[in-house]
Amino acid sequence: MLKELILEIGTEEIPAGFLGEAIKSLGSIAEREFEDNLLTYKNINTFGTPRRLVLWVSGLSDKQSDKVVEIIGPPKRIAFDENGTPTKAALGFAKAQGVDVKYLVVVEREKGELIAIRRKIKGKRTERLLKNLLSKMILSIPSRKSMRWGDGDTSFARPIRWILALYGGKTVPFRLEEVKSGSKTQGHRFISPKPFRVENWSEYISGLEKRFVILDQGKRKEIIKTDIGQIGKEIGGVPLEDEELLETVTHLVEYPFVLKGNFDKEFLRLPKEVLISVMKNNQKYFPVFSDYKDQRPVTGDRMLLPHFIFVSGTPVKNPDLVIRGNEKVIKARFTDGRFFFEEDTKTPLLDKVEKLKGMVFLSDLGTYYDKTERIKVLAEFIGTKLGFDNKSIQDLIRAAMLSKADLATQMVFEFPELQGTIGKYYALISLEKEEVALAIEEQYMPTSREGRLPKTDFGAMLSIADKVDTISACFISGLVPTGTSDPYALRRQAIGIINIILDKNFHLGFREIFNYSLNRIKNQSHIQFATKLDTILTGIVDFIIERFRNIMISEGFPQDIVEAVISAECDDIIETRRKIEALSEFRKAPDFDSLAIAFKRVVNIVKGQPRGEVDHELLVEPTEKLLYQAYSEVKQGIEISISERDYIKALMHMKSLKEPVDKYFNDVLVMAEDENLRLNRLSTLWEIRGLFFKVADFSKIST
Repeated sequence: MLKELILEIGTEEIPAGFLGEAIKSLGSIAEREFEDNLLTYKNINTFGTPRRLVLWVSGLSDKQSDKVVEIIGPPKRIAFDENGTPTKAALGFAKAQGVDVKYLVVVEREKGELIAIRRKIKGKRTERLLKNLLSKMILSIPSRKSMRWGDGDTSFARPIRWILALYGGKTVPFRLEEVKSGSKTQGHRFISPKPFRVENWSEYISGLEKRFVILDQGKRKEIIKTDIGQIGKEIGGVPLEDEELLETVTHLVEYPFVLKGNFDKEFLRLPKEVLISVMKNNQKYFPVFSDYKDQRPVTGDRMLLPHFIFVSGTPVKNPDLVIRGNEKVIKARFTDGRFFFEEDTKTPLLDKVEKLKGMVFLSDLGTYYDKTERIKVLAEFIGTKLGFDNKSIQDLIRAAMLSKADLATQMVFEFPELQGTIGKYYALISLEKEEVALAIEEQYMPTSREGRLPKTDFGAMLSIADKVDTISACFISGLVPTGTSDPYALRRQAIGIINIILDKNFHLGFREIFNYSLNRIKNQSHIQFATKLDTILTGIVDFIIERFRNIMISEGFPQDIVEAVISAECDDIIETRRKIEALSEFRKAPDFDSLAIAFKRVVNIVKGQPRGEVDHELLVEPTEKLLYQAYSEVKQGIEISISERDYIKALMHMKSLKEPVDKYFNDVLVMAEDENLRLNRLSTLWEIRGLFFKVADFSKIST
């Protein structure tokens, strides 16, 4: 018989940042436990509000599935004699298991034929299992921070106040500390706190909604989204579309009540990012923008309007009281922001640079002033490598010099998420060039794996320089990411460097840039490093290449093609990517596999073998003369094609070597007894291998 299970864990308010993961975890924990305990079900659904986590299982079986347990005994050859008569070993095994010898069976295993007995174990009743199973599920829900309460040792995201546990309409009795499970739940904390009894899911849901609790987080989210959009239309604006903020406010309330507030237009003189940060990050409000595009180059996007939309968790008879309270709070915060802005702008941004000497970057590697000095020379190095003129490089150096200055401002101290953005505004107020100001803002881009990339070349180069320095400094200090631990977000920064280079088509060599960066740190810090710089450099380059490999595979390129190209060369990733694209396209040719096999034979046979100069006098066999002649004829064409970055054409040239290579291996004994002859033939193949490796290591390609 199939029944429904309802489990509700009633708590003090769970932080919005914890709730989403807890809802998912409860579902996956239930799936795992039911599977481990041989319990079948139709559907598992999980829900959550700030005060409750809920599991609803429909069609849960009323007992475990029966199972057959197999107990293995001695080998058949020992258990039975030549006539098939049970030996003492078989009789002893049967007796030990409490069965007659006739119930022994023979099973095939890796070790051969063994004797065994099979026992059918009947499943237990679900209602008996749930007593322990539900408490185990509850305590298995992970949380970034957990709490203990009362005198007990049980911990949870927040103190548990009640537990509703019903299976088939009947209470599943168990206890967590002082809290006993029951059939009662509670409505909205302030509007309808009185407990009420339920027997099934329909009663449970309708009872909650009558008492101002909308359990389904998806439904709450849709109500909030719809109401925000409607209010936006009424005031002629467009609310901020932010999925993360929408998710947060959904998890902050049990019953959403959406309202609009206003603020003084005078505050619009502040950088709009400051106002947005206060509304979004501090107050969880939705800013409202104009419904037309603002074309000014620095502010960009839409004009901010003097309104905000917020979500209250309690329906009220007099919304004006709630609105005025929120307007009072936002006014106070905006007033603080205006004070910081006015104080910061009393002096130019350049004056803040000196204050960076008192701000530690990494304990072993000095201050943000030291980092700024390194970024300046690194940015200049990158700009020079990319061929920018002296005037542009001087502007880039200026941007690098000012890049961290806003860290010493009151505004960034209060709103650290605005670093770079505030630097841009203060640079413009200080009459710095617009290109310099934009680069200061763009240095932190991208801020996520799929984040927005710098639009300007200055911003792109400054961002690369900043990220290269951070990665170099962390690797030198031993702060290398391990497993899932990456406190300095070095993986994201490495991906950022790669994506910027690909987006801007910058031809830069990783090894050269990071070598330059590591030496700048060494020269500046004057400390002894436990690890040689060459070893650190190799570790960094491998770290970057691993990120690049993953990006290429995630874009749909075959893994073996990616590996083949990267194994041959991966420094200038623009060219590496082009080779991957070319080889992926070339692979579609019908004769590619046979071609790859020929190339792989060359690569594999010379692996670990000596190499020398090819002596033409020792090319004695007609076939090896033909191979070397074919190699000589295509070599120039391949090198020209590669210099022109036409890798498809280079591969077509290589293709002409297939037949001479095949014939060579059929007719010529490479590993000849004569040492000089053997070395000469290996050297010929080494030269051909060198041509292949200008594009890829073909031994890595699956055929």
